[in-house]
Amino acid sequence: MASKEQIGRHCPFCGAMVSYDDYFCRACHKRFTDQYDLNAPSHHQPDTYVVPLPKIWVCAILSCIGAGLGQFYNGDSFKGTAFFIGFLLVSFGYIVTPYQVQLFYGIWIASLLEALYSTRQISNCKRSYAGPSMVLYGELALFGLVALLYILTGEPDLQYLAKLFPAIGLLTG
Repeated sequence: MASKEQIGRHCPFCGAMVSYDDYFCRACHKRFTDQYDLNAPSHHQPDTYVVPLPKIWVCAILSCIGAGLGQFYNGDSFKGTAFFIGFLLVSFGYIVTPYQVQLFYGIWIASLLEALYSTRQISNCKRSYAGPSMVLYGELALFGLVALLYILTGEPDLQYLAKLFPAIGLLTG
C-alpha cells in the first residue's frame, strides 16, 4: 500500500499552504527563518474585531431628546418603536385618560431608564449588540426637520414642540 506524501506545509505566520522549498510565503510575503522546520510554531494571531459599545452618555442624551431614541441607539428596534408610538399616541391625544400628563412623562422616563439599563447590560457584555438600528437615523431626521422648521419659521409653536420633545415641556412649564 502506498503512503500519501504531503506536498507542502503551512506558513507559520498566516497558515497558507506553501511548498517545502519556498523561502517565503506567497500569501503574506514573510520570509521563513528555517525553511525545513516543519514544526515551526505558528505566530499567526486570529483576526480580532473591536466592537464599539454604546456609550451611556450618548444614550442618555438621545433618550432625553425623544422617546425611543435610546432604544434605537442600542439596536432595539421593537422596543424603540413601541415607546415612540406609545408616546405619540398619548402626546397627541389618541389615548385619553385622566392621568394624561403623568402617562406622557411616565412613558418618556420609562424609555429613558430602559435605554440606560440596556446600555449598561451591553457594556457589561450581558447582552449582545449588533450596532444601532437604522430607524435611529430616521427618527433623528424627523426631529431635526421639526426643529429646523421651528428655527426658520417659528412654526410649530412651543406647545406643539413640547408634544414631541418632553424636555421642552418641562422647561416651558
